[in-house]
This record gives sequence, C-alpha cells and structure tokens, in this order.
Amino acid sequence: MAFPSPAARRLRTIVAGVHPQPAPPTAAGLSPVACAQRSITEMEGQVFARERGNKVVIYAAGERGVSLGEQASIKKAFLRGSLEVAFAETLEELRDDTDIIVTTGASIGRDVIAKCPKLLMVAVAFTGTDHVDLVACREKGIAVTNIPDYATESGAQLTLALVLDHMNRPAGCHAAIQAGRWTCPPQQDLQSKKIGIVGTGSLGVRCAELFKAFQVKGIIGYDEKVNPAFKEFGGTYTPSLAALVLDADIIVICLPLTEQTRGIFSPRILELLQPQSLLVNVGRGAVVDEDSLATFLREGRFKAALDVFGTEPLPRDHPLRSVSSEFLTMTPHVGYQTAGSLDKRFEATVRNILAFLAGQAINIV
Repeated sequence: MAFPSPAARRLRTIVAGVHPQPAPPTAAGLSPVACAQRSITEMEGQVFARERGNKVVIYAAGERGVSLGEQASIKKAFLRGSLEVAFAETLEELRDDTDIIVTTGASIGRDVIAKCPKLLMVAVAFTGTDHVDLVACREKGIAVTNIPDYATESGAQLTLALVLDHMNRPAGCHAAIQAGRWTCPPQQDLQSKKIGIVGTGSLGVRCAELFKAFQVKGIIGYDEKVNPAFKEFGGTYTPSLAALVLDADIIVICLPLTEQTRGIFSPRILELLQPQSLLVNVGRGAVVDEDSLATFLREGRFKAALDVFGTEPLPRDHPLRSVSSEFLTMTPHVGYQTAGSLDKRFEATVRNILAFLAGQAINIV
C-alpha cells in the first residue's frame, strides 16, 4: 500500500480547511479542487485568513489610479479567498485595527501608518510604488508588495498606438474628410526610424520586440543594467542617455520612478531633441522635467506623446495643458487599463495577500 507523500498530506489538510466538505476524491486521493483554482500557498493563506480574521481595507483616497472594481464585486471575489474587506476614501475612514491595506494609487505615508498601528502589509495593486513611503514601512516592519509585469502587453500596445498615431495622424485625416477635403497630414514610415528605448525591463523589451516586427532602422537602449533579452530583439546599448537622444528619432521612456531616475530627462537632455524627434513616455511622469518639456513643446522644438504625469490627474493649471495638439498627445494613464490587464491586477493582488498570510510572501518591494 502506497502512503501519501508529505506534500499530498499537507495539501489534504489545506483543502480540508478551505473546503470543509470537499467533493469526492479523485483516483489520486485528492479533492479535484486541489490546485485547480489556487496554489497550495494561496489555499494555505486562505486557511489562515479564515482563522485569524485579518482586517483588509481597500484605500482609495484621491483620484489617482483605477478602482479594483465595484464594491460588491470586490467583496465577493475577496470572500472566495476568505478575506473580508472594508473600504476607505479618507484617512479618517481607515480603521485602527487594519492589518492589510490595498491601494491602487492612494498615498501611503507616515500618517496612514500612524492611523493603522497594527498594519502588517501594504498591497499595491499597481507596479509603481512611488506613492508608498517605503522607508517608513521598513522601519515599522510592514511588508509592501506590488504587481510586476501585469500591464506589459497593454503598455507596449499603447506605445505602438501613440507612435503610429504620430506616423499616420488618423484624427487629422478624419477631420479633413469631415471638412469636405480629400487631403491628409504628412505621412511617415516607421521603418525609416531609429528607436531609442530608455529602460529595458519587461516593458522596454516587449516594445523592442514589436518595433522589430516593423523592421525599423535600428533599436538602441539605455539602462543601468544590460538585459540580454533586449539584445535578442536586435537592441544595442548606448553609453549615455545623451547619446541615445542624439541618435534616435523616437525615444520611448519605460523607466520606473526611483531616486536615480527622477528628473533624468532634465532641461539639458531635452535640449538635445531635434524637430523630427518624438518623445513617448509610458514609464513615470516625474522622470521628465515637465515644466521644461512644456516650454520646449510650445516652442515647437520637438513632439511628444505622454501617458504618465508627475501629478495625476493632471492639474488644471499644469503648463502641459497649454501645449498645442500639433506638438503633444496626452492620454490619462491608460497604459494599464485594458480589461485583460485589470483582471490580472485583481487576481495578482489577492494572490499577493494570500501568499503573505501563508508566510510565503511574493512580489515584495
């Protein structure tokens, strides 16, 4: 007679905790639910969530970011992981017995930490964590998780859309036809352009792959770390950001916001762009000096397409709002907002929480 392995015995225990009355066992002796919907670690986290009654709060202060969904849908989905959630839109609404905060963009600073003295975890339903005081969290032993790579495909898709819009100007063509004309704005060939990608992580690499499919003139990159995957798609690295800006026709920013990248596109770097240059930012707004960018764009020095901004939503008096659409295209940080990306974000947020509760934390920042 073969005895169950330790892993199988552990799985049975976990499944029994999650599903006290499991479905009939399979030939292998395990319930069909085992690993069908959640990993062992996630199911273990579900057991602990049920036993401990951890308090989870969805914190959605301000207008930054996109909600995880309707409150009823969020509650239902979290309950499947034995997690009960509350909602807060202001600091005052945060409960002092909160164990876990989920944020899609609300700032997590020392004021939030002081309001929630039992806080164990900040689950960022996002990739960037520049809105979280990581130093303060570290001091208090609060774990911070994020969701890397969930929006790589949608971000790369938007990048190509912004570039192709610049090449073919469909809105201008449409306006011409509506006005009774049969003319079009100047059309350009992407194939003749050299692409510069600043930040060669997963998003930068995926952009390189897509640009390669268009048989562009060349793909160059700038990053502190060399990514072999970037080279596989024909990318070569330049020694400096200035060298990339001088050599590329289209510059795509895929950088996260860190102390090293903040303001890296300084006035001196922006001055190097040529009239035929297109600057596309799908990384983080604050890596660019936006005041100088607005000035250069108003002067017609080059063109830009921006999906991200230093302050979101963009303030009504921000200088970028005064730039003509001839030189600037703006989108309201939509690079992660496809239905597929938002679904991945939701699932990954729950997964991060359950793994943390199981003592097997993943995606720790």
